[in-house]
Amino acid sequence: MKKYHTLGEFLLDYRNHRGITQIDLAAMIDVDVRTVIRWEKNESLIKGEKEKILIENMGIPHQVIRNLNTEQPIPVYFDFERWGYSLTLLSSMVRHSKDFIAEEEYHTTRIETISYDKDFEFISYIQKNQKNCSPLPLEVLKTAARLLPDLNLLIREQSGYHGGHVSIFPLKFEVYEKIRDRKMKENELNVNDLTRFKDENPEVFYFYSIYSNSLDNSYYLVNRMLSYFKMQAPEAYIFAGITFQKLKVQRFREMGMQVVWEKTMEAHPDLKATFISGNFNEFLSGTI
Repeated sequence: MKKYHTLGEFLLDYRNHRGITQIDLAAMIDVDVRTVIRWEKNESLIKGEKEKILIENMGIPHQVIRNLNTEQPIPVYFDFERWGYSLTLLSSMVRHSKDFIAEEEYHTTRIETISYDKDFEFISYIQKNQKNCSPLPLEVLKTAARLLPDLNLLIREQSGYHGGHVSIFPLKFEVYEKIRDRKMKENELNVNDLTRFKDENPEVFYFYSIYSNSLDNSYYLVNRMLSYFKMQAPEAYIFAGITFQKLKVQRFREMGMQVVWEKTMEAHPDLKATFISGNFNEFLSGTI
């Protein structure tokens, strides 16, 4: 994670990450390009209505904007690849997956089932940011949330904005096999490939998107997900999916998952799509 002291340096890195110019950013926010130049030089602050656009339409965490868009900025750490922030270097450091296990589920009123269009759209935004160039139609995500509401969850920031999510599909076993054997691509999934809860044997839980913008939100979401598999999932099940992030591969392997295949992305030769498969039984029982 990089430490940002000013809004200007953050916006500059944001543009570089997105591959857009000052003119592009100005058009996206509906301001004059001279306004963007003043922001990047820290000569003026962003007004409230434009802050809202950056947060809601462009996915920048609310806390990052609030910390930096002020006369006396509060430094914040941000990672554009993981699209997450931290307020201290200590809390941004990587820990082992066992930290997510607790005797009881961490409770928070900020977690809810994904239901609003803007939140489904943000899941697609995160997929694109992580180099998934062909995210699934929103109808697939919405159908999965209806079929498996306990594992299609959103956590909101204290401010009410999107702070993270898990989007997990109840997938037909034969479809899982096709993706596992590379006879079908993930972006070819449609609503007919999903199934009602408990209709398959073994049941397949296909993770499409797992994301949080801070370590705190990650703890809540992953703990809630693991609590489900500890308390409600059948003994024999498959948890699988594709990730584009090395850190997620590491975390899943710590939880007992296996790497089935890896594929270098043609549009991003420095990046790999990794197919993970397994279950959490040994991890949750403490045998690994």
